[in-house]
Amino acid sequence: MNQKYIFFGGKGGVGKTTCACASALQYAENYKTLIISTDPAHSISDSFGVNIGSEPTFITKNLYGIEVNPEDAKAKNKKALMAEKEGLPDIPDMGFGMDFGEISEIMNMEFPGMDEVSALTEFMKYSEYGDYNFEKIIIDTAPTGHTLRLLSLPEIMNSWIGKMIKMRMKFENIMGMFKHLLGGGEKDNSLKALEETQKKVELIRNLLASPKTAFVLVMIPEQMSISESIRYVKALINYKMDVPKIIVNKVTPENQCEFCTARREYQAKNLDEIHKLFNNKEIVEIPLFSREIKDMDNLEFFRRFMFL
Repeated sequence: MNQKYIFFGGKGGVGKTTCACASALQYAENYKTLIISTDPAHSISDSFGVNIGSEPTFITKNLYGIEVNPEDAKAKNKKALMAEKEGLPDIPDMGFGMDFGEISEIMNMEFPGMDEVSALTEFMKYSEYGDYNFEKIIIDTAPTGHTLRLLSLPEIMNSWIGKMIKMRMKFENIMGMFKHLLGGGEKDNSLKALEETQKKVELIRNLLASPKTAFVLVMIPEQMSISESIRYVKALINYKMDVPKIIVNKVTPENQCEFCTARREYQAKNLDEIHKLFNNKEIVEIPLFSREIKDMDNLEFFRRFMFL
């Protein structure tokens, strides 16, 4: 795939992280590659057998990894968006229809979807808008519901920030007057922080819909996975994301045992349906293996089936 930013997503348990890690190894052969996990399960450390932190961690030649710590990133983002209230006294209702305590409470509301915001913030930090020079960035997303929330966040964030900016501007003069009269308080930088975040949101939105970005859907050949994948692809297209490739993982290989034969026949019907439903996508089938795909050697083995 030629895109610089490649998101991997799918329902929990389909092998999404394994596919993302194997792809990262593949791209690292020719490109300086970063894999970012936004999944709270932090499973890329387990997959690679390397302790990966919240800053680019060396995995192997040309390959680095990051596991976003939602709590740490959430705390940073919240701090950046909260008003600097130190030094300001509690001012009673002055006839403006809202007392200062209420204004403070509104301005300190938690940003919507902070976990997902944290993931997008890390993505932006290491994208072309950051100071790093990664040529490929692989994003191992959290299970389906979290990912769709993540992709919808630019619109939600833009709306929320817009409202907060209007409110901040409305009360900025009043707050400035209080500071002047009472002779205290540090400069309130919350408006600037909100405006800067709004610009970042716009960059994120443009990047997600950019030709540089693609989404790879990982699924298994079962009816529940097919139904969810149909909804998933429709939602991704709705967010203007390119979905050029679908990986069908855990396909039962041919075997003489009665159970394996029955599973193979059942899955064959589902595979036919998948190929008809997604006939405009590249579809890669990966067999179910008898061993767990964990550690570098097994990932190298697995990726040979992904990139034939």
